[in-house]
Amino acid sequence: MAGLQVGRKIFTINEDLLFLRPFSEVETMINQAFCMRRSLRLLVATKAKEIVKIPDHPDSLSFRLCGSSPPHVHAVRKGWEAAAAGLQPGQVILKVNGNNVNHSEHQEVLEHFTAQQDHQEPLQACHWVYRAFEDVEELQRERGAGEKDESPFRPYPVENGSDHEDENGTNGTDYRLGRLSLSSELPLVSLTVDNVHLEHGVVYEYVSTAGIKSHVLEKMVEPKGCFSLTAKILEAFSGDDSLFVHNCSQLISQSERVVTMPQYEFRQICDTKLESIRRRISSYQQFSQELRNKVWPSFRPAGVRPHPLGCMDFVPTNCHINLMQVSYPKSTTSAGRTFSIRFGRKNSLFGLDAEQAQLNLMSHTLHCMTSMGAPSWSCSGLDGEEADVSGEVTVDGGEVLSESRRSCHGEGGLSFLLKQEDTETQDAYIQLYSRLDVAVREMKQYVAQIDVLLSSITEPTQLQGEGGEPPVYEPSQPPSLAPCEDGCDQDKVEQGGIKRVCFKVNEEDQEDSGHDTMSYRDSYSECNSNRDSVLSYTSVRSNSSYLGSDEMGSGDELPCDMRIPSDKQDKLHGCLEHLFNQVDSINSLLKGPVMTKACEETKHFYSDHSQPEFRQTEDWTVRCRYIIHKNIQEDPWNLPSSIKTLVESLQRFVDDGKNQLLLALLKCTDTSLQLRRDVIFCQAATGALCTLAEQLLMALRSRFNNAGEYQEDSKETSRKWLEQISAIGVLLHFQSTLAPHVKEERTMLEDTKAALLDLDKVTVFFRPLEDECLVTNTPVCYQVEGSRQALRVTLYLDSCHFSELPSRLQNGGSLKLHTILFSRALERPEGVSQQDYAAMEEFQQRTNAVSLEKVKAYYRKLRAFYLEKSNLPTDSNTTAMKIDQILGLEVRDLQPSVSKLLRPLNTLDDLCRLMQSYVNVRPTAQGHPSGVSVLCVSSELCNRLGACHIAMCGTGMQRCTLSVTLEQAVILATNHGLMPRCIMQTMDIMRKQGARVELSAKNLKVMDQMPPSAPRLFKLCLPPSDGEL
Repeated sequence: MAGLQVGRKIFTINEDLLFLRPFSEVETMINQAFCMRRSLRLLVATKAKEIVKIPDHPDSLSFRLCGSSPPHVHAVRKGWEAAAAGLQPGQVILKVNGNNVNHSEHQEVLEHFTAQQDHQEPLQACHWVYRAFEDVEELQRERGAGEKDESPFRPYPVENGSDHEDENGTNGTDYRLGRLSLSSELPLVSLTVDNVHLEHGVVYEYVSTAGIKSHVLEKMVEPKGCFSLTAKILEAFSGDDSLFVHNCSQLISQSERVVTMPQYEFRQICDTKLESIRRRISSYQQFSQELRNKVWPSFRPAGVRPHPLGCMDFVPTNCHINLMQVSYPKSTTSAGRTFSIRFGRKNSLFGLDAEQAQLNLMSHTLHCMTSMGAPSWSCSGLDGEEADVSGEVTVDGGEVLSESRRSCHGEGGLSFLLKQEDTETQDAYIQLYSRLDVAVREMKQYVAQIDVLLSSITEPTQLQGEGGEPPVYEPSQPPSLAPCEDGCDQDKVEQGGIKRVCFKVNEEDQEDSGHDTMSYRDSYSECNSNRDSVLSYTSVRSNSSYLGSDEMGSGDELPCDMRIPSDKQDKLHGCLEHLFNQVDSINSLLKGPVMTKACEETKHFYSDHSQPEFRQTEDWTVRCRYIIHKNIQEDPWNLPSSIKTLVESLQRFVDDGKNQLLLALLKCTDTSLQLRRDVIFCQAATGALCTLAEQLLMALRSRFNNAGEYQEDSKETSRKWLEQISAIGVLLHFQSTLAPHVKEERTMLEDTKAALLDLDKVTVFFRPLEDECLVTNTPVCYQVEGSRQALRVTLYLDSCHFSELPSRLQNGGSLKLHTILFSRALERPEGVSQQDYAAMEEFQQRTNAVSLEKVKAYYRKLRAFYLEKSNLPTDSNTTAMKIDQILGLEVRDLQPSVSKLLRPLNTLDDLCRLMQSYVNVRPTAQGHPSGVSVLCVSSELCNRLGACHIAMCGTGMQRCTLSVTLEQAVILATNHGLMPRCIMQTMDIMRKQGARVELSAKNLKVMDQMPPSAPRLFKLCLPPSDGEL
């Protein structure tokens, strides 16, 4: 168990504050957890820097190091000297025996140990504790999938914590563990280490309006897995770019020689952009590797100096998760009125008391908010990118490239630089490309169904006169793409697994059928009138055409009589109808306006400026359909061949169309803007997903509760929230205090708006961790796949948490993200003209209005979700009438279940109306009438909707943390009984002595002062002149 050592103080176990309980209750709590076989989450005391003295054993090392500048602990051997001394995975090595190794390689540290030559000892010899899941995955990949039994993902031994599979062990005990008792005889190596991901916490206490003494534990933590998540997003982007470059390069290499000047300019643009994308791929791969190995510092501090693009530019600035835990007993009361800080615990709370063996029930609720710097572009781009971009001005499209060059210098944000029509065109190209892919796959599925159907109904059946038994129909397995292994003639199997189908038509069947020819659709219905219920093809010409056709090989013999049951006729008819509908759909896509525009953009690629062949696809498919109809009527055994010809031709046309889309995408892509767009997106996505993961874990542990005002239990509220997000998605509430009149902050705001549009394209999935792996203090592992247009993020959870998810999410269902942004500056600008000020206000108003519409749409889904689960009628008109009748009654007259449902909904209705009034009012010269109330009301509205809250400002230090403390104080008042008159005092204590003070210590060189004209709620409290709080 990482971090748990003899002598360390334990503050909490599973969020339960131990200083509030006697020791007997603590023992009972631990025993209950072990009996239920649940995990224990311990918060222990530690220091930022520690000195660890490790015995220098001459045989082997009990830890592994990685990295440089500074090196860090990669893995620690369980139960050995290093673990007993306090060395933990992830710790940063600062000094060895007093010598500074901050800027050294990890090999220099190992040189101080005698056993450093044995550092390459196989890891499967025992169990290890690793720094991150990615380290174990990389080790598993290096060793190969064939050594699964020796994988580091082996289950953790549950007996005595020993390595019972060690070949040298006896009764589950490693004989080398005896060295722990001899460690005092060995020389010691002193390591000065720096602990990462510390949780800085402060405990407060207050007495609620109900007279209950409550305790508040406030913590500010760095999100775990932040660097790893960003690295995996970059890997997905580089994979997406690599596929794009491969396709474009292959297409250009196959093209004809350059003839005209416009053709030369078009090729020059394509080559230059492809080279820029290749550099971007190389940089992303390098940045991803650096982020995977990044350990210290475990966050990105604020900085304003321009610099070349690096891996940390993709990480959000000062991203910290602010946790507030409220704990109070469910029965006792206390006298008191004030909110105060507790730095220590009282001795009287500890002691052994036999009468308190049973646990006193406590209520624990966690509230989570993230503070971070707004996504920003503060670098000069990739090395060498400027020269390339400036070199593109002379060719066609130089105007767009000059725009991107200006964007590199930060003049305007992405929502300003990205023209709506350009982004819509790119999205249309990509969407059409995907739709063509999907349409072709579906068409091939229909062809495979037809192939299987024809294969099953055309197997030779023995005539009754030969075997003495009636023919028996035996369906065959679908044809395989693999070659025949039992000596069959390969000439009888067509390419792609399509088997040749032959129909033998007997003379008697022709006479009995009563007709000579039929259309392909009428044939299926008319065949049912045959007395033998077989499909009869009755053309004499067709019978002779088989004998004289090229399909008839010299060694082929005519098959026996083919009989088709009536149900197979209907299936064949349906498959052909679906096939032709899919062909028509592909034709419409290839002749649509998006493809027409793509061809117009790429007309210079071809020297003769002629239309591509696929533009005449409709004429070709009409001819193919005619041939297929004719085959059905006259030449049925060539039906598979005709279908194959149609599909292959259409596949060629689709490939040509996709090539046009690739070229059009390459031409309209601005590589510099895409680079900036990736940087901004990674910052926003990382902050949002880390916040979602933290709030999700709170709910899975039954600690989430945004309905304390209605006396809701945390376990029930957590369950409802999980069901809610599973059904309608999760709301991500971004709150900005950026000032639009400041050029840099307006650019941040415009960048953020563009990033949130891209964030809506992210979909979240959940998977269980199939293998038990020892990783320190990391309950979530991320996996990222897909492209920029459809990014798929998978959260891997341990079995304990995964089992608490709703069944839909456990079974592979996706979680949809709904992002909103409410923005309001905290001060009125000075020295700004009224026209500019009005434009700034209008900009904020438009942003808030769009977000409010999204919130109302989410609320409508939420309302429908809860009303559907209630006993109200499903019909919308009846439901509305029923609600109106209920709302006309007093709350005391309602049923308890209906009252618990409608009270929160009524409050949400009121908040929506209040927000709508703020958005509708036009600003005046004195400012907007609502002021910063937009931020407060939107926070309460989104909190009641169960949103994940991310507060942003320029640096992630002052304004956003002050707004977080404001929201925390409001939550204490509305949900946990804090007296309203103590709100200002509470905020003052939390701001001056709370966890946010640590953030200033992490950013010593950054000056971030609150605006002097900011409202009182967002400033450090000063004694008021009237003497009131």
